[in-house]
Amino acid sequence: MRCKFCGALNPDSAESCSVCLRKLDRIELKPSESFRTKGEFYTRIGSTIPERKTIIPFGAGAILIINGILAIGGLWLTNIFVGEFYPEASDAMTPVNLVFGGLAVFVVLGGVLAMLRRSWAVCLIASVASFFLALAFGLFCGIVQAMLGVAALLLIAQSRTEFRKQRAGT
Repeated sequence: MRCKFCGALNPDSAESCSVCLRKLDRIELKPSESFRTKGEFYTRIGSTIPERKTIIPFGAGAILIINGILAIGGLWLTNIFVGEFYPEASDAMTPVNLVFGGLAVFVVLGGVLAMLRRSWAVCLIASVASFFLALAFGLFCGIVQAMLGVAALLLIAQSRTEFRKQRAGT
């Protein structure tokens, strides 16, 4: 007897399917009618098992964390430069430190959330912020860091469904 849910062939005396463990109906169906697929999930013993997770959000999160740390380093070097060569402008750096330092910490937080596949919108905003931070305070090469921010943006945008699955608790 074929299971109407998964299509597995079971002995005629079986009461439940040996594959999906669902109760077998005694109505015999054609194989094309009995085999139903569910998009991205299949059930077994009452739990839902998602399809494989990709490494895409993890990579995007790593890029964001690196860009955030490099932006903090660039901001730190800017403070050293201003303090040494333009001491009269040192007081003006306080709001810059607060705004851009907070933004850099937000980018690092967005990277951690991307690695955990939490809060897709926050990760998306953090990747946009990473782009602008890298242009302003890129430690090594701001353009390269900015392009990495764009790469993180694209990777996070592409992996939106993985964030949804994580939010749903699967």
